[in-house]
Amino acid sequence: MVRISQFNDKVNEIKKSFYSLIRHPYLELYIADPEVDEDKLRFLYAMLHESLPNKEAKMFTISALLVEAALNVHEAVSLHKVTTDSVRKNRQLTILAGDYYSSLYYYLLAENKHLPLIRVFSSSIQEINEHKMNVYGSENLSYNEAEQNITLIESLLMQNIALHFEQSSWKDVIKDYFYLKRLLFEKSEWTEGKTHPIIHAIKEETNQSDDISCKIEKKVEEVKDRLLKSSKLLQSYEGFVIEHVDALLSRQPFQEKVAEER
Repeated sequence: MVRISQFNDKVNEIKKSFYSLIRHPYLELYIADPEVDEDKLRFLYAMLHESLPNKEAKMFTISALLVEAALNVHEAVSLHKVTTDSVRKNRQLTILAGDYYSSLYYYLLAENKHLPLIRVFSSSIQEINEHKMNVYGSENLSYNEAEQNITLIESLLMQNIALHFEQSSWKDVIKDYFYLKRLLFEKSEWTEGKTHPIIHAIKEETNQSDDISCKIEKKVEEVKDRLLKSSKLLQSYEGFVIEHVDALLSRQPFQEKVAEER
């Protein structure tokens, strides 16, 4: 029997190890620490600790979080014209921080001789950047195109890790969960007057006579239903997924509950 309290202890341990690893006195003077997506941490560790020793599950989870941090930091780099030395320095250090996080994941995996997984990580990074270019380089994506690209941007690395460790059931759950999370984020932003790629695609494919909010809700329900269906294949972890989906939909922090028996 695995209790969420025990699971949370391990999640907090991984988070502390992550922040300890990225600590760099000079960068800390200018760059804020990256935020860990706790959902990604939880899903990665839940998937990996089923079939791997704790040490490896923890290392691979941290490595994936480092890649996520590197990608997010690089995406945050401003492309506007630099007008002051302070802005130029901040941009340079932001890029340096992203490169630093990326080098750390490579170091972790190489030091422990996980070369096949390095290839999984590096190819995933390349593909994610390609899909970002597809999304942000076009304003004419259909909803299906937006869904396909955003799904891969949000969770391709995790999906590929699942495939590498022959966890195909987790792959489908991860794919839909993190797309749902992005869709809900865009829905929330839309209510505040901000439009992102998925909502833009939905609006473009919606007739003037249709209610856009109803169309968005329909998409949310479609993804949620698909996710809950695929979660059944996880058997003992179906409850884990359902509880996280409920928390996501209610926008409430995940509460401690008793997890299913492994």
